[in-house]
Amino acid sequence: MQKHKHHIIPKHMGGSNDLSNLVELTVEEHAEAHRLLYETHGHTQDKVAWLGLAGIMPYAEIIYTLLSEGKKGNKNPMFGKAAPNRGVKRPGVGGRKKGTKWSAEERATKEKMRSTTEYKEKMAGVYSDPKRNANISKNNKGKFGAATGKAWYNNGVEEKYFVVDQQPKGFARGRLTRK
Repeated sequence: MQKHKHHIIPKHMGGSNDLSNLVELTVEEHAEAHRLLYETHGHTQDKVAWLGLAGIMPYAEIIYTLLSEGKKGNKNPMFGKAAPNRGVKRPGVGGRKKGTKWSAEERATKEKMRSTTEYKEKMAGVYSDPKRNANISKNNKGKFGAATGKAWYNNGVEEKYFVVDQQPKGFARGRLTRK
């Protein structure tokens, strides 16, 4: 018969590995000991030990439960602290809501910053980076916009946009000349 060493005072409750704190139990007795500890103290570690030893909870679920339960409530390092993004402008164009206009002062500040040599050199380095350009090119391969494969056609009176070579009869490729 297989015997397990059980901590009388569990390690998660401050128990030690001293021989005075260890007792040998069968698997069934060990599961029952952890069930009683769980019902008395309510610790997740005792619950998963009980259910695992009883063959009710698979090992992967034990690990998942211990990892997820270990981050709840006051065990979470962010417990009681404000979210780090509170009061921070949302990402977007200038951190503004859609439709917000730049003031003349803000526009002048941005234009002044963009006219500096340092800024121009930085941007030149960014836009001429071959790795960056290759990555953008690779990510856009095979993607089509709304205008891909379309062209302007006219019938002498009106002009319309059609898929290439699928224009109605009487329409020729090209736009009308402007007067």
